[in-house]
Amino acid sequence: MGKSTHVRPAPLPTNSPATARSFLLGVIVFATLLNLASPAKAQDSVSPTASDGDEEKTVLNRGTNEFGGWAGFSPFSFVIKGTSLDRKLFLLNLQYARTLFATTPITLKYTAEIVPAALEIQPTQVYTISGSPLVNPAGTIYAAGASPIGFQGNFGRKSVQPFANGSVGFLYFSQQVPIIGSSQFNYTISIGFGAQFFWRSGRSFSVGWKYFHLSNNYQAPLNPGIDSGVFYAGFSILRGGRP
Repeated sequence: MGKSTHVRPAPLPTNSPATARSFLLGVIVFATLLNLASPAKAQDSVSPTASDGDEEKTVLNRGTNEFGGWAGFSPFSFVIKGTSLDRKLFLLNLQYARTLFATTPITLKYTAEIVPAALEIQPTQVYTISGSPLVNPAGTIYAAGASPIGFQGNFGRKSVQPFANGSVGFLYFSQQVPIIGSSQFNYTISIGFGAQFFWRSGRSFSVGWKYFHLSNNYQAPLNPGIDSGVFYAGFSILRGGRP
């Protein structure tokens, strides 16, 4: 029926296979993004005139508005703050971003997101609660929500820009998540990195990885929480902005 575990197990050892796999995959993605950025920089250094024209079309300026979205998937969960294992997570987000300021080394953006669809996929598991078994059934649980507060910093002003970002928000599920006795309402926090590619004037696409944590912050009797490593890809349309 599934493995038996406690709602708040002892912290996982630092060599946890799931945790190690997630961070290793994240490091590989980040290294790949930096490698993709290198050819663009090399090309710019060879042809200064092309670089100037390319920068005019692709760089973000103060007041630039971005409208777009992204989809992401976490193939497994791990233990950092949350304690729920064997969870998969799918996220579909619509995003608005506005450039607050732009300098040569860094561009800072405010981001706000609506989450029209999130899916938490779980197996049947047996938990021990105060010495009694609790069967948590398998299923795919739907949620919606928002992340109204977020920021992203893009590095450099070329056609490929590595970035780091973070956001806070909430998800409301169709039933209690991650187990019976927890809550339908969960707070969310994410921290991640990736790269934004300005492939043509007024258009961009992004790929990245983020640590995504959700929990009810002890607003319910049980609060196991879920830690996920989400790989995602998205696009945006740019409007406005001034140098």
